[in-house]
Amino acid sequence: MIDTSRDSLIPISLATLSVDTALGIDIYLRSSVRDRPVLFCGGDDIPDRKRFARLCEDGDVRLFIDRNERPKYQAYLCENIDTLLENESSMSPLEQLSVLSEVMRDVLDEQFSKRDTGQIVTISQKLGECTSRVLSNQPPLTKQLCSVLHHDYATFTHSTNVSLYCSVLAKALGFSEQDISEVAAGGLLHDVGKLQIDPRILTKPDRLDEFEYREIQKHPTIGFCELREREDVTLAQLMMVYQHHERCDGSGYPVGITAEEIHPYSKVCSIVDVYEALTSHRPYRHPMTVSTALSVLERGGEREFDPEMLRCWRQLVTE
Repeated sequence: MIDTSRDSLIPISLATLSVDTALGIDIYLRSSVRDRPVLFCGGDDIPDRKRFARLCEDGDVRLFIDRNERPKYQAYLCENIDTLLENESSMSPLEQLSVLSEVMRDVLDEQFSKRDTGQIVTISQKLGECTSRVLSNQPPLTKQLCSVLHHDYATFTHSTNVSLYCSVLAKALGFSEQDISEVAAGGLLHDVGKLQIDPRILTKPDRLDEFEYREIQKHPTIGFCELREREDVTLAQLMMVYQHHERCDGSGYPVGITAEEIHPYSKVCSIVDVYEALTSHRPYRHPMTVSTALSVLERGGEREFDPEMLRCWRQLVTE
């Protein structure tokens, strides 16, 4: 008998369930935070999306699986990502991006906790290809995308959001489909060096002291060293990892190079990395509004960020 108390269950998104594939795990449903979860779908049954949609009309209904079944759920997501996205006629572009976001978060959460760099790279490259495919024939959906992303403070959530933001900005700038695939995967990898940073620093509820800030500043170099010998990471992606905190005026880190030496992918990543951090929850502050975050970015203006890319990003998130 599975314990269906609140602490034993973790939430999942309906968007990650194929319409014609059994999950192999019991799925539970709860209509409110005060209700006890009840069985929604057995492991051998195909989830009834229409039934769930009807239930949602009556309140904030959520789906859950047993926490111990998470590895099986992770395997399901990795094995079925193509199936989840292939039926474009029955899924809007926004729904496809929602699926990608959920898959990225769930898979990265698992792999980041294992600190398996090789597997992180392999999965990131595959998800980058999926992202490029979803965006290939669609207009940028930046404002709508913001509404389906999670904004909690976790490295895997931040990396997911940065990846998708990088992708829509790259598309708007006219990057090729192959470039967008590389940028999307690079966005997932850009903070891989943080896996070697003390978690107590990453999640500190107060502002960092000088020592802690210096420790955080090591993550681009750590990530670069982790990935530099891998043949399945391109030079451009490696530069996203190493240079995403560099600034065009030389005020960034870890080296302090200027615009001419910063890779275009890194310039894309630097803008959305700051924007995502400003508009998400942090232990020491609430998320900023879009307008406030843009104002912060534009204080540096042409000195810190590529001006054309920054103007393009403003247009994407405000139009």
